[in-house]
Amino acid sequence: MSLLCKFGYDEQYFNDLLLKAVSSDSTLFSDPKMMNDLLQIIMNGGKRIRPLFVLLAADLKENVNKQEIYTAAVAIELMHVASLIHDDIIDESTTRHNVTTLHEQYSLTVGVHLGNFVLNKSLELFSEFKIPKLHQEIAVVMNNLCLGELNQQHNHFNFDLSFDDYINKSYQKTGALISLSLVVGGLVAGLDANIINQLSTIGSQIGIAYQLKDDILDFTSTSKKIGKPVGYDLRNGIITLPTIFALEDSLLKDDLLSLNVETEKSKFDLLCEQIKNSEHIQRANDICFKYINSSKNLINELPLQKNQFLNLINLIFN
Repeated sequence: MSLLCKFGYDEQYFNDLLLKAVSSDSTLFSDPKMMNDLLQIIMNGGKRIRPLFVLLAADLKENVNKQEIYTAAVAIELMHVASLIHDDIIDESTTRHNVTTLHEQYSLTVGVHLGNFVLNKSLELFSEFKIPKLHQEIAVVMNNLCLGELNQQHNHFNFDLSFDDYINKSYQKTGALISLSLVVGGLVAGLDANIINQLSTIGSQIGIAYQLKDDILDFTSTSKKIGKPVGYDLRNGIITLPTIFALEDSLLKDDLLSLNVETEKSKFDLLCEQIKNSEHIQRANDICFKYINSSKNLINELPLQKNQFLNLINLIFN
């Protein structure tokens, strides 16, 4: 469920702009089922955390133009949705949160084009802003999103990944877009450059913590809650921080190093259960909270909206 209304924002106005941005194309209208399937993914987009960050950042300045800032929030959400569509294709995911993915319903080709369509709608909205810095930031973040996915693919079952490698990948895959959300809100509102830089750092730290939380839940949650098999990352050769820590454990190291695409499911099941019940989960949690607390310290230095920001952080991570 979206958090926009909970934080005092006009959720209906946001949804109207979102629907208008993606439902005016005649080609998609000629295929009502495809249009409805795409709109279902876009309009049922979860908590709207990234657009909420856009709006919170903009509210650090008074009397911001409502249409402009909500347009920016919609553009960020569409960029996020496009990245999810593409991620599902790359990961060969058949479902996301128990809903069949677009490429699984239609084809890889159609899925790629629908993802590109949503990304184009995002860029169309961003083109309305004559702020060079904004477009530079978008270009950098899109580069990071692509590199994050490429690095992940390149490093399947690469057990030599370091802690720094993991943090960098987490920034590219998640931190960059959350950071951009705050920066876009600040730029559209016309905030001071120093505050925008501070917002960028806050977003990076929140994003890294968010990825850490997701990677920890991959071991500790249930398939029903996370919408994918428990231990999905390890089973697919994606090395996350709990696994990096587990590789330091003499009782687990050799078994982990023997994993590959042909390893039996029972061996993955056993290792996932062992990691879940180990100290390595708590170590990863400690790193996650380090980033959360660092972001909170920076939030406390902001001129306004401290409580709103802190409430959102608490909601995300509790």
